[in-house]
Amino acid sequence: MFDFLKKIAAKGPAEPEAEPAIEYNGLMVTPHPRQEDGGWTTEATITRTVEGETKSHLFIRADKTGSRDGAVELTLNKCRQTIDQLGDRIFSRP
Repeated sequence: MFDFLKKIAAKGPAEPEAEPAIEYNGLMVTPHPRQEDGGWTTEATITRTVEGETKSHLFIRADKTGSRDGAVELTLNKCRQTIDQLGDRIFSRP
């Protein structure tokens, strides 16, 4: 029985299925909401490639919605707002 539990724990949570990326102000935003207790998460990866170097930022917020489509819309709106506020500084944040 413990081997079974170890195998489950080793796998960890399933990777969220990503939505198609959208371009916004020269950055690519790829939403990937996950269903958790309480709803769908607000998560995305924001990337930019400059001179062959790809910079990436994992965008996660505490907001949750009741549907996957709602989570994608909320995520895109929050990413746009963050990009407008921070621009490339988003990649220097922890």
